[in-house]
Amino acid sequence: MSNLMRALRAVLWSFIGLGGRRADADKRTAQVGILPLIGVAFVVVLLLIAGLLGLAHYAAGA
Repeated sequence: MSNLMRALRAVLWSFIGLGGRRADADKRTAQVGILPLIGVAFVVVLLLIAGLLGLAHYAAGA
């Protein structure tokens, strides 16, 4: 599995709170490194915010 996919998987698991045991979560983050995790988390948060803003805009009918 590529490094980017590992980072995305670790970030998504942590966002929904299903990281498993602490040792497993630590192992996933150690495989990827901290900078790719921060970058992927930042992009995921931006996409989440953009999606929520788009949904609110659509629901308001504007």
